[in-house]
Amino acid sequence: MATDSKKKKASVAVDVRVPADIAWRGITDVRELQIWFAQQASIELKEGGEYSFGGKFVPFLRYDERPEQKILAVDAEEKTLRIAWPIRRRDGEIIYSEVRYRITQMDGYSRLDVDHIVGADEITDDDLRNLWTLLLNGFVFHMEGAAAWVRPEFTPRKGKEFRLELWTATKRDEVYETLTTVDGIRGFFAPQIKKLDLKEGGELDLGWDKLPVLEVEENSKFAFGWREVAGEDPNLVVRWELKDEGNGTRVSLYEGSFTEPVVLSSRVDYDGWAAVMNDFKRYLETRRHPIFLSILIEPFKEA
Repeated sequence: MATDSKKKKASVAVDVRVPADIAWRGITDVRELQIWFAQQASIELKEGGEYSFGGKFVPFLRYDERPEQKILAVDAEEKTLRIAWPIRRRDGEIIYSEVRYRITQMDGYSRLDVDHIVGADEITDDDLRNLWTLLLNGFVFHMEGAAAWVRPEFTPRKGKEFRLELWTATKRDEVYETLTTVDGIRGFFAPQIKKLDLKEGGELDLGWDKLPVLEVEENSKFAFGWREVAGEDPNLVVRWELKDEGNGTRVSLYEGSFTEPVVLSSRVDYDGWAAVMNDFKRYLETRRHPIFLSILIEPFKEA
């Protein structure tokens, strides 16, 4: 087994409570892809066939472009699929990458294994983790019938702030407790968290950064500072707001305001917070481990 020092691989496995045949359809049927992944999709399920997708919900594709993807290998019996995905990075450059899917029938559920192979220095580890946290949470939510997850729009829209929303079938007091306790934050977001002094003027110590607590309103609101530029003073506000809706809770996240208007989808914290919110919904509703924290990135070894 040879290691290619010029490539790296992001690997993750997610379990989904449907039979393997249904999960396979989720990644090979156009109508399924259009629900959880891309508004536009076209698939010719054979080696060398088309596997293209696009639309405003797909990370690392411009809204008005659809670089052609293709199938490198497919085995419907073994439920394995390899596709080429030319990714447009945040700086506009297109890079080659390869995605490998494998679906396995387990005892009462199926497992989707994903490997994403890219140039070692061509895309950041955080971008890879955000990408697959967004996509795979969407896949599992759709397959299992969950509703209203976060689907950020990757368009040229500019602004000095953004807001993301989800709905969870969880009572508001439980959502608030998970969001504002050390054990809760450790469960869905920051396993290194050291302290949360839950009062205005208090401190949130995530383990990798210390941030000021700005607003606290029991069962309704929690806000803290955030850094627009790493290493500089926190000049942004990240505010979580909770409202009862139906038999669950509407969760909103606001971040702003930036020094100057920016293309929102160009900022890693835009899709980063969307990824965190979907892992939050996943944790609240199923107590499953966050996908972001499950993704392993290592040098690629070709078998």
